[in-house]
Amino acid sequence: MSNLLREHEGLVINRLPDWSYDLQSNRQLLKDQFQVTSLKGFGLEEDSPEILTAGVLLSYLGDTARGVLSHIRNLQVYTDTNFMGLDESTLRNLEISQNLNDRSKRYTLLEVLDQTRTAIGARKLKRWLLKPLKDIDHINRRLDLVAFFYKNQIVLSKIREHLGRMFDLERLSSRVALEKAHAKDLLALKSSLFTAKAVAELLEDHPEVGPQFGKLRDNIGELEELVDLLERAILEEPAIQINEGNLIKPGYDVELDRMRDVKENARKLLKAYLDEERKKTGIPSLKLKYNRIIGYFLEVSKSNLKSVPPYFIRRQTLVGGERFSTEELSDLESEIHNASEQIIELERKHFLAVRASVREHLDRILAVSEVISELDVLQSFAFAATLYAYARPNIVEEEILKIKEGRHPVVEAHLPGGSFVPNDLDLKFGGKTFVLLTGPNMAGKSTYLRQNALIVLMAQMGSFVPASEATIGIVDSIFCRVGATDNLARGESTFLVEMSETANILRSATNRSLIIMDEVGRGTGTKDGLSIAWAVTEYILQQVGAFTLFATHYHELTALKHKRLKNLSMAVLERDREIVFLKQVREGPTDNSYGIHVAQLAGVPVEVVRRAEEMLIDLKENDSGSLQSKAEVPAAGPPAQPMLFTAEQVVHDEIRSLDISRITPLDALNRIAEWQRELRRKQEKP
Repeated sequence: MSNLLREHEGLVINRLPDWSYDLQSNRQLLKDQFQVTSLKGFGLEEDSPEILTAGVLLSYLGDTARGVLSHIRNLQVYTDTNFMGLDESTLRNLEISQNLNDRSKRYTLLEVLDQTRTAIGARKLKRWLLKPLKDIDHINRRLDLVAFFYKNQIVLSKIREHLGRMFDLERLSSRVALEKAHAKDLLALKSSLFTAKAVAELLEDHPEVGPQFGKLRDNIGELEELVDLLERAILEEPAIQINEGNLIKPGYDVELDRMRDVKENARKLLKAYLDEERKKTGIPSLKLKYNRIIGYFLEVSKSNLKSVPPYFIRRQTLVGGERFSTEELSDLESEIHNASEQIIELERKHFLAVRASVREHLDRILAVSEVISELDVLQSFAFAATLYAYARPNIVEEEILKIKEGRHPVVEAHLPGGSFVPNDLDLKFGGKTFVLLTGPNMAGKSTYLRQNALIVLMAQMGSFVPASEATIGIVDSIFCRVGATDNLARGESTFLVEMSETANILRSATNRSLIIMDEVGRGTGTKDGLSIAWAVTEYILQQVGAFTLFATHYHELTALKHKRLKNLSMAVLERDREIVFLKQVREGPTDNSYGIHVAQLAGVPVEVVRRAEEMLIDLKENDSGSLQSKAEVPAAGPPAQPMLFTAEQVVHDEIRSLDISRITPLDALNRIAEWQRELRRKQEKP
């Protein structure tokens, strides 16, 4: 556990005392929170283990929020049987919500599907991504609503426009419940409820959207009085602090309006008093000012001090004059201050009463929030389907995965339109359930594996999928074993990580699972790795029976024969010693990985590429023992002759290996200049 925590550096650890996990006290805490005498209504018995988890979590929230958690009014118990299983390795390797590079949202499925317009919708989308469904009826209800928005683009556009004006109802409700909401929070709440009403009215003409949106209309109707209260009470541009006034609209309270009149008339009285003193003293430049230290005062310039009457009381001496007060001014100031304080107190009292009214309606507000968040996710799916030309999947109980012209949603989204090469998949229980995929690096094996897993995941979360057609039998879990990396924080080598993930898959997968495995056994010696890959393949075929996509460079595995296994490979076009990766999946195996060609594309020095080609020929023609005579590395040549080939050959090979689509004009010019210098240098040598 300590190694796991060290790996996730961003985690904050709070250690709780042992008595925090007392069953009886946590049971009573939950009863008090939900105001019940028994937890059976939540599906819990007196000794259910969930009581400890829920109670400790509720206690932690109470300590953190330092307030009453009245907005937490329900407890829902769920199990893994409700959702598709996705373990840590699968979530990481499929890059569902974080990419493998910098763990950001960029280049993830979440980025592609997140067309939400609200914060509550964005959070719900992420929850749905991590918890795909297994219930066909529930999945189809989501798909029906996505289909409605997909087919009704005008309604979709209007819904998105309305949702774009929504604030975060969940967090606003939390602030109200914790008595931390200020006046602008209440205005945001009012605005969001207005918008929710507009959404409900828009959907009234479309009863096919289902009963959950009828609940939206019902709850909005029950909240109309609250919205009216907020409209009448809260100023449009209120203060943030509740002890500064400027919160309540005129006309809301008679007494408050009277005190405001007193304050406004006092200003007139102050002006009248100043005019009177100017006449009495004959000082036309006499000024009436205010500061927090001495209150209201009369300011006289130094040149007019001789005209100051005896009833002026000196308060402060300045360089350019003096400040005075009078008994009459003090009385007037007291009256004004009392009015201001009473106004602030009245506004504060009314604001707290309004906030308390909002708090009483939190159940309905949160119900509205729940429907709006779900609506936002479903319209997000419809918008993504429109944007990327997705199709509705057919969800069935039958054990089948049939995908026509499937595409990788993330890769496709970051390529020019129409450039992604689609591929099919056809697996069925009783027929072929295991795909052994061979082919060279860079040909698209990993993309093909991942895209089919993502299509299944998208379908079971209720989204349209990147394919022309898709029939998906319910999958209970997806397991993804891809790539090879060290896990140094846990003290695990590359091969140990690989074998740990493989062991988990073999022990956890069922015949209703989908397994994605890429390059099993590559982290050790060739013979060991081939043996492990062979045994894993046999075990899945004989014992597990899951739908499996197994990519490998061990071409020896294509010799395996089983009624449920079929060989597929990535198509490659060879012409004039050039290799073109077609990105297409074809029937049958391949016997060439084209690794040397990939090394050449990556910019490995030409000398190394040529030597590798020589060695490959020897390895194919002879067994490893015949290479002993070549094992001694030849001595380095003279410094003046470091290359094994002529300059013309080098330039020719470099030109052939260039990827024109990825080089910039400036890089091309620099490369040409380098070739010219090399050729001239060779010509100048005797």
